[in-house]
Amino acid sequence: MLKKLLFPLVAVFMLASCATPPTTIDVSPTISLPQQDPSLMGVTVSINGADQRKDQALAKVSRDNQLVTLTPSRDLRFLLQEVLEKQMTARGYMIGPNSPVDLQIIVNQLYADVSQGSVRYNIATKADIVIIATAKNGSKMTKNYRSSYNVEGAFQATNKNIANAVNSVLTDTIADMAQDTSVHDFIKQNAR
Repeated sequence: MLKKLLFPLVAVFMLASCATPPTTIDVSPTISLPQQDPSLMGVTVSINGADQRKDQALAKVSRDNQLVTLTPSRDLRFLLQEVLEKQMTARGYMIGPNSPVDLQIIVNQLYADVSQGSVRYNIATKADIVIIATAKNGSKMTKNYRSSYNVEGAFQATNKNIANAVNSVLTDTIADMAQDTSVHDFIKQNAR
């Protein structure tokens, strides 16, 4: 009886120890919102996103002598489009088609460069995000938001360590977008 119970239990533990960690990184940055502008009266903007990274990986790490590619848990272009929509709504804009100004948010770079030794790891993350504002009157403006973040730790970098670094650099970039008023000023000047 004990053998019948013990064998399946040992097999389950052996299989569990062979399980590979997931290859997705939970991308969930903190979203900063700007102050509302009470002077906006019914101004509508349209927003779309694009991901122009050459590689869809967020990081590539060596685990058990194999190169593992880690990808985001969410589509980055939709995530950043959602962030920009929330920020514009907080400012007082309405979101919709046929607007006097179209906004496009583009992910040019978001990557965690992970280097690991036997006792330490280093994660260097960089974000490069662009907002292009195009007015119906022909005016155009491009605004870049760049941020970097570096962290070191003991032993091997886990998915959670990498996720924290990616979310930190994204949170900083989103905060810069919330504090910057250049796109907002461009819309106000060209929305008439």
